[in-house]
Amino acid sequence: MCPLSMCAPGEKVVIQRIAGGWGVKRRMADMGFYPGERLVVVNSSGGPVIVDVKGTRVGIGRNMANKIFVTIER
Repeated sequence: MCPLSMCAPGEKVVIQRIAGGWGVKRRMADMGFYPGERLVVVNSSGGPVIVDVKGTRVGIGRNMANKIFVTIER
């Protein structure tokens, strides 16, 4: 398990857990990020981390991406 911000572009990942309080978890859920959801990392170098979630590209800040723990699908 590693933070989303550490994943390479093109990797398919599954969210395992989201660290933080209820406010962080609720905001992430509102954007489609919740445990069990599959994502594709589009860009993780520099600036925000961009992921594809359910066919929509979403950019999130690095601090938030560090709170999303994922496993890489093989």
